[in-house]
Amino acid sequence: MGNENQRFSPMRSINDKNVNRLVPVWSHNLNNPRGSESQPIIYDGVMYVTTYSTTVAIDAISGKQLWKTELSFPADIAKTVCCGLVNRGVAILGGKVFRGTVGAHIVAYDAKSGKEIWKYQASDRVGKAITSAPLIANGVLITGIAGGEFGTRGFLDGLDPETGKRLWRRYTAAAKNEKGGDTWLNDSAETSGGTT
Repeated sequence: MGNENQRFSPMRSINDKNVNRLVPVWSHNLNNPRGSESQPIIYDGVMYVTTYSTTVAIDAISGKQLWKTELSFPADIAKTVCCGLVNRGVAILGGKVFRGTVGAHIVAYDAKSGKEIWKYQASDRVGKAITSAPLIANGVLITGIAGGEFGTRGFLDGLDPETGKRLWRRYTAAAKNEKGGDTWLNDSAETSGGTT
């Protein structure tokens, strides 16, 4: 329902008088033993949903799986992810599906085939992860970072959706030598705070 992320639909065809007639027509098992926090997105009749390690495209009418990609991580990855092994969904633009990873990457897939197009590494520091869905604004793919519990300085990265090239980075906590840096104790802005 738009960039405001309200998760509310003003539709009137389903209401308190007929909602009891809704029945399941299909289900799909994501085979995910970890947390499920993904917000499914439907575009052109295809539902895209994620787990921490998979991205799945499903025909929204039939429930048939169209493609599934698998990410692999070290066996001990759960020790270094602040927010659990979760993913909160994708963004879609120009025939591509974009998602973050618990390894602090953004991956772009072809929306029709699921083939990886590019991969961007936001950080190689242990404890940083991208669990939230990316956002698209004015043609820029925007992602944040998680990991404050592991000493992560928060930031937002703006990427070119075509290439994955980083266009800009904005930190959410000022360093000592930056405007507002005097409002942070010691070097705390450099070691933790303001994750997005």
